[in-house]
Parts: sequence; C-alpha cells; structure tokens
Amino acid sequence: MSDLIAIGSRKLLVLLLILIGFAGCTHVVSVEQYPMKEGMVTAFLGDQPVNVINAQNDAGLELIGQMGLNKYVANLQEWTDIAIKVLKTELHDRNIVTNAEAEKTFKVAITDVNFYQGAFSIRCKLDLRVETADGDTIEFAGDNNSPWTLYRACGGAVVRAVGAMLNHPNVLHYLKN
Repeated sequence: MSDLIAIGSRKLLVLLLILIGFAGCTHVVSVEQYPMKEGMVTAFLGDQPVNVINAQNDAGLELIGQMGLNKYVANLQEWTDIAIKVLKTELHDRNIVTNAEAEKTFKVAITDVNFYQGAFSIRCKLDLRVETADGDTIEFAGDNNSPWTLYRACGGAVVRAVGAMLNHPNVLHYLKN
C-alpha cells in the first residue's frame, strides 16, 4: 500500500512540474544600439548645437508581446535612451554637437512597442514621438524583421524609427535653421 502511495506521489510531483513549465514566464526585453546602415539617412547639415532629451517618463515595464505562454515586457524609457544614442551618433557623424545647454531641442520618446512571431521571422514595430522646441510634434514608426532573434528585430526597429526622423522634412528644416 505504501508503494502505491509513493508511486502516486511521484506522478503527482511530475505532473505538477510539467504544469509549472507550461505556466510560462515573463521576459524583459532590452535593446542594443545598432549602427545605421549607409544610405538610410539623407545628407543634412546643421551648425547649431542640439539638446536631445528623453521625454519617456514611464520607467515601468510594458507588455510588448507574447509567444506561447511567455510574456515579453520592456522598459520604454531605457529603449528611448538607446534611440537617443543612435540619434546622437548620427548627429555627431554630421558634425552637429549635442549639448544639454542648447536652445534647439528634441524631446524623444518611444511610446509603443509590439512584436509578432511569423513563420520564419520576428517582426517588431514601435512608435517614436519627437517634439521640437518650436512645439512641432511628429510621430515616427520603426518596423523591422529579423530571422534571428526578437532582440535584433527590436534593435533594428529603433534604428529605422530614428532614420525616419532624420529623413523627415520638418526635422531637416529644424536642424538647418
């Protein structure tokens, strides 16, 4: 009788472990700074320093997608920091100085991120909001696919959103004047 109880307990334990495995986990997704590819941004000029500010005030974790029972969350304030690094690199490459005391400002915020699992790739889409000191607010989309990882798809989406920003006529006009 005690052998039957021991076997039943083991089966119950194995079943419980299997159920816990299927319960899913939450993963925090961080992005890295990827370089902008040659030709993604049109040539532009500017001779005044620019202050780039992280305007994403929410440091909490936002749900950006789900694969199976696994949930993926991101800190959009940290993602905005990466977008700012990409932006500052591109400005620096064009001899535009970034300075916290500059009158010309870009307030930057990644406001939304979602990803989708496809058959052979992962697609990440995000929204980037930029506000100038002139009060002009423009929304940009970053959309990128990666056959490799979610992290590459999302890092590429950040770069594409910054690229769209630096190709926008209002942003180019703001930088020139």
